[in-house]
Amino acid sequence: MDYFFAETLDHALQTARSKTAQGKTVKFIAGGTDLTVQIEDKLVSPGLLIDLTEIDELRGIKKEKMGLRIGALTTIAELAASSDLPACLLQGARSIGSPQIRNLGTIGGNICTASPCGDTLTPILALLGILTLNSPEGERKVPSEDFFLGPRKTALREDEILTEIWIDNQALEGNSAFRKIGKRNGQVISQVNTAVWLKKEPGSGRISDVRVSVGSVAPTPLRLRKVEQALCGKIVDKKLIEQAEGLVEMEISPISDVRAGRDYRSTVTRYLFRDALEESLGA
Repeated sequence: MDYFFAETLDHALQTARSKTAQGKTVKFIAGGTDLTVQIEDKLVSPGLLIDLTEIDELRGIKKEKMGLRIGALTTIAELAASSDLPACLLQGARSIGSPQIRNLGTIGGNICTASPCGDTLTPILALLGILTLNSPEGERKVPSEDFFLGPRKTALREDEILTEIWIDNQALEGNSAFRKIGKRNGQVISQVNTAVWLKKEPGSGRISDVRVSVGSVAPTPLRLRKVEQALCGKIVDKKLIEQAEGLVEMEISPISDVRAGRDYRSTVTRYLFRDALEESLGA
């Protein structure tokens, strides 16, 4: 396996195109906290790794007039220390791995790994994140909800690099929260996670807009549309929360695996949703 350091984004893209044309399987690497494990487990066998860590333009969190730009090479540790992020994404970043993993791992890597239990994926869905993908032909914008196609499968083409995540001001103005559960408190892979984002009408407390996403209960991170419809336009009370919890279980399709059973995931998702909803409401 060959290893190559790219100096610019164009350098990385053109090198990947050239080596792919020669019949080599190419993978892009940054922190490598997921990819190196996949290589060790022989889930992927790249002929060339293109290292992106020297491309400074892909780093950083930038607050702009219309929203927030997050470079794909921004580390999880940088996210976890930021004061500009919505609460659900901040909490999701802080829940990932250990300090060592957070210092190496990047948000781009977490998204592109596309594990249904990824702890930045549900926040990005709830915030309507837009993903910028670059190839030698140019760039395209993909809504985060259209990016995840299955476990470790995405809309990313072989010649594309995820370069940034965009979060619009509309999502920055609401309140949000993230919850997860695992077999221990630290360095844990989610058995289930959920993110809630909402806005309330001033004065009335009525929910004017809401998004709910869950992870590790379907082949991809999932928006719960029926739950959102039940909450939108309503003043939340105990009865409405119970109704929404019932809809949560109707919309998910968890499986049993080595981390948790189907029934456990189904039940705990309700309570994680309730906790995240109540925090977002300010309860």
